[in-house]
Amino acid sequence: MRRLIGWTKPQQQPQPRSAPPRLSLWKKIKIGFWSLVMIAAASTIGVAMTDRGKLGNDLLAISANAGLVLDDIQVQGRAHTPQATLLAALNLQLGTPILDIDLRQLHRNISQIGWVEDATVERRLPSTIYITLRERVPIALLQTNDQHKLIDHSGAIIDGADPSHFTHLTVVAGKNAAPKAAAILAILKTEPELFSEVWAVSYRSQRRWDVHLKNGMEVRLPEIDPVTAWSRLAVIDRKKAITNRDLAVIDLRVPQQLIVEPNIPVRGKGSRT
Repeated sequence: MRRLIGWTKPQQQPQPRSAPPRLSLWKKIKIGFWSLVMIAAASTIGVAMTDRGKLGNDLLAISANAGLVLDDIQVQGRAHTPQATLLAALNLQLGTPILDIDLRQLHRNISQIGWVEDATVERRLPSTIYITLRERVPIALLQTNDQHKLIDHSGAIIDGADPSHFTHLTVVAGKNAAPKAAAILAILKTEPELFSEVWAVSYRSQRRWDVHLKNGMEVRLPEIDPVTAWSRLAVIDRKKAITNRDLAVIDLRVPQQLIVEPNIPVRGKGSRT
């Protein structure tokens, strides 16, 4: 029988370890030079960070001496915003270094004014701050418990606005009526002649609208498709002048029907003579 004879790998003779390469004199000089540069740069940055405030003030002084100071404030788009209110929000002094004016803070201050919907603020060198306003457009007077408030197309109340200057606007009443006001007014304005006789609208049960005419008549619009109902009333009114009659209510809530209630005066008991 053949026997398996184990094979032993011959051992390799260890190679002598070579000595690590020595750095040349030139490489040592280069490393030392760049180390000094990095240390100097770090030191300079540290000093700059420490004196940053002083450096900023010096630069502002230099810019002011060069004529970069506030000399003019220009405003575009101001129609209703009171000048005194705007100046108080800006809180700027002529002669201030114009590069020292915080435009973001100015924008925040202006945005707090009730009449302002949006604004842009620009620094126009050498000496002008230019402001563009987009003011809120009043569309109606919201009737609250004790007074009227001016509202815009979104239903937002315009803080600081005097309602007495806008008595020509339609009065809006009812719970959650403000956000819906723009939509119903747009419908009513599709018939300008009839809309000219409207003085108020009431939001009923947060579902539909009643329209109040200047002669005291009440027009009840349906919840569904008030546009068609309002247009139908306008057609009838042009033909028969129904809104000039002695009526208390015109009810349009039933499709294709017009129901009226006569204006019956309320009689009191009277007094004995």
